[in-house]
Amino acid sequence: MSFNDQKAFLRSIHPFDELSDELLDELAKKIDIAFYPAETSLTVCGAEVDRFYIVIKGEVKVLDENDAVVRIYREKDSFDADALLEGRCDWHYVVSEDLICYEIGRESFQRLFDANEAFRRFYLMDIVERIEHLKKRELDSGMGEWMTVRVSESYWHPPCLVSTQTPLEEAAGRSMEMGRSEIIVEGEEGYGIVADSDIKRMLAEGTLDPKAAVGAVAHFPMLTIDKEDFLFNAYLTLIRENVKRLGVTEKGKLIGVLEQIDILSYFANHSHLITVKIERARSIEELKEASLGYLTIVRRLYAQGLKARYIAKLISEINRKVFARLFEMIVPEERRSECALLVMGSEGRGEQIVRTDQDNALIVRDGIDVEIFVPYMERISAALAEFGYPPCPGKIMVTNPYWRRNVRSFKEEIDRWIDAPDEESFMYFSIFFDARAVAGEGELLRELREYLFSRFDERNDIYMAFFARLSLLFETPVGLWSSLLHRDRHVDIKKAGIFPVVQGARSLALKHRIEALSTVERIKELAKREVLQESFAREAIEAFDTLSYLRLGAQLKALEEGKTPDNTIHSDDLSKIQRDLLRDSLEIVERFKGFISRHFELDRLAS
Repeated sequence: MSFNDQKAFLRSIHPFDELSDELLDELAKKIDIAFYPAETSLTVCGAEVDRFYIVIKGEVKVLDENDAVVRIYREKDSFDADALLEGRCDWHYVVSEDLICYEIGRESFQRLFDANEAFRRFYLMDIVERIEHLKKRELDSGMGEWMTVRVSESYWHPPCLVSTQTPLEEAAGRSMEMGRSEIIVEGEEGYGIVADSDIKRMLAEGTLDPKAAVGAVAHFPMLTIDKEDFLFNAYLTLIRENVKRLGVTEKGKLIGVLEQIDILSYFANHSHLITVKIERARSIEELKEASLGYLTIVRRLYAQGLKARYIAKLISEINRKVFARLFEMIVPEERRSECALLVMGSEGRGEQIVRTDQDNALIVRDGIDVEIFVPYMERISAALAEFGYPPCPGKIMVTNPYWRRNVRSFKEEIDRWIDAPDEESFMYFSIFFDARAVAGEGELLRELREYLFSRFDERNDIYMAFFARLSLLFETPVGLWSSLLHRDRHVDIKKAGIFPVVQGARSLALKHRIEALSTVERIKELAKREVLQESFAREAIEAFDTLSYLRLGAQLKALEEGKTPDNTIHSDDLSKIQRDLLRDSLEIVERFKGFISRHFELDRLAS
């Protein structure tokens, strides 16, 4: 490998890409290339360490003192800075595939460590800081996508369009009816505009004539932009011309008005545009059209690197507005206080981003015939299916009588879940424990949650232990993860990492009577109550965020390819940084599972 090739290879690895040309030149002169055949031991536990390794080709397994695999390094991975700086290794490194690697001596590595602040800071970060740092690196490599957004992808307002001869008072009345602050005038010379500020100015000057033709006071021409132009160009035009709105045209014909606040909000999160459409919807078809815009928000925020939990919060709020508006459209007003529409599972926790199947239920006030609500619930379920929420394969939805009950019946079912636990009842209990009321009388759900918590005391320790053991149901492939990534392998990231954190936090929330629904809020409350150490809670939250973010990326890719999104992550779709993030996160999940096992003394349960 030539001198320049060495530099290029090193620059492709973080944090070596932070080094100056001078430091890289100096390093390239001192770096060694080594070959080790398979089965070679590079270091053993407790040995002194005098070099830093960067894998060019091959594979190295990291073993603990019991010879269990804890990590695997492959191309462009490096190790072990901590051991080099401390002078002692806590692991056993064994070559598992013939290895070609760079070796950097202790003095050379220390020189880089002392000479470059970014390089040093990277190796001094704790695991949460490193995960956040790597996420930012991944984001920085993919920016710029938002620059290509078209005006047609944004939301514009319907224009209050009048002819030049329309009396000013008539035009103003029409604009007020439409909730607009401007009047668009169509004349022979094109389009003009009269803003509220123009009317206020004329009123102050004493020149306002309500009977005058509006064309006489309009400003021509109104600035416009074609709907297929870039939204960023629209923003530049507003800034350059110092105006607050543009006309949107299609083949020269005005079709809408685009305001500066709309553009700014779109680039910020695009969410208020969706909510405006939802609130203005007057039919199920209009509501459907508004709700389908959520994927635009998700893609935009994902590209901007926003944490998955914040994206989920935003989408959850939008979904609740959709559910509430649909409920208002279908359920008669006099019936709305007699029931509560619930969303459950991940939707109830506010953690569902890409729409999956419906998980919902209906609570009906005692003394009211539940059958009255059957036709309304069937219409709601059918509409949700059109909106992109497919029916639940397990029938956990309002069209199933099991999930459509009065308060007393739900209490009886809670008793059965607790007193006669089996696989199904554990699942139903978990789903209902995460329920949230999105429409109707929320007090009905609060009564049931109080009843649920009242059923638990120290006598239910065995139930809670079996409930917590579900978090250990699936294997978290920590040590073998790098191997799984080799040769286009895949893994179900929900089973491997997300579910253990969700179920573990849910179990702790049940035991410690925590009302919060979201996994992150539950973990924060557990730290506040000192059930979890604050540092460990931060790690668990960061791991949960990272795994959710990586799953979201895989789901969006599936949608772009016309596939049904699931929880599978493929190795070919992951960058080097993403593999590092995944590896670190799964290691935290494994430790979280260990905590759950100890906290609930799961080793004492009969198998």
